[in-house]
Amino acid sequence: MKAAVVREYNRIALEDLPIPELEEEEALIQVTHIGLCGSDVHIYEGKLSANYPAILGHEFSGKLSAIKTKKRTSLKIGDQVVAHPYRSCGICDLCITGRENLCDQIKICGVHTEGCFAEYVKVPASKVYSFPEEIDPKLGAMVEPLAVAVHDVRRSGLKVGQTAYIIGGGPIGILTAIVVKAAGASRVAIGEINDYRIEFIRKMGFEAVDLKKTGLEQAVEELTGGKGFDVVFEDSGAWAGSEDMVKAAKIGGTIMLIGMPGEKHPVDITACARRGLSLVGCRIHPQIDYKAALDIIKSGEYNDQIERLITHTFPFDRISEVMEFAVKDQKHGKIILGMMA
Repeated sequence: MKAAVVREYNRIALEDLPIPELEEEEALIQVTHIGLCGSDVHIYEGKLSANYPAILGHEFSGKLSAIKTKKRTSLKIGDQVVAHPYRSCGICDLCITGRENLCDQIKICGVHTEGCFAEYVKVPASKVYSFPEEIDPKLGAMVEPLAVAVHDVRRSGLKVGQTAYIIGGGPIGILTAIVVKAAGASRVAIGEINDYRIEFIRKMGFEAVDLKKTGLEQAVEELTGGKGFDVVFEDSGAWAGSEDMVKAAKIGGTIMLIGMPGEKHPVDITACARRGLSLVGCRIHPQIDYKAALDIIKSGEYNDQIERLITHTFPFDRISEVMEFAVKDQKHGKIILGMMA
């Protein structure tokens, strides 16, 4: 099979590798579409660690090519499928209570195991889900990032009628806004400094706070009457985001810590304590939230919005060019690679 391999920082190339061999309770997926995640780009740049040489990627859809299982009898060869891209131990306290995303034995596809930047990828059979042929397979590659948003909103405890502020208007930020609205928020705003993203947020139908023109304090006053937001989602991982999240939250509000900074950021703990704020950490997502994200896409209700997030599609054999584009270009949304393009 053809696979895109990173052997050193800032270098990725197609290589001929053997198709993975299956063990018991594993499935082989012929990849058709791949979503490019920011973490893939950071590993490529050397800003995040991985096991090198690395086959990156954890957002994908494809066709079920082979399966060795005595349990998943409903799956058929040729089914259009997606797969939850994480392996955990399955027996620790976190795993058995549905928080396997925090298992200290977790192995992330494309980081600790071979990822989906290849014509074939193998996954646990228990993680595979089929979805209807009439749904565009590009949307299958959007299930994983949507699952991040589903997990974050569920963890937030956001209630119908509450307000939400999202720091960072990248794909995860906008997917979070979609889920927040679906969960019944009365108002959602997204703070950004990137002009392209600000315009894109507004085209998507969401309220954008241009933090270059409108100070956060002014935005909080205008949008909440000075009270602050019930839930703040810090998606940026930026230094300024760590400062703004405390200022944007209302007294007794909740801050969701989602973005992963490359360095330690200071947080005003005194303000958090005095204002009774809840700080909630989020890491990827458990399988139940992945299935929920797939069910959202299968429902079709938000697929037009989700598909509009895909601003660029490329054939897989241009992977080296695509990685450089993702690093240098600041005017794109979600990038999808197609094996059949």
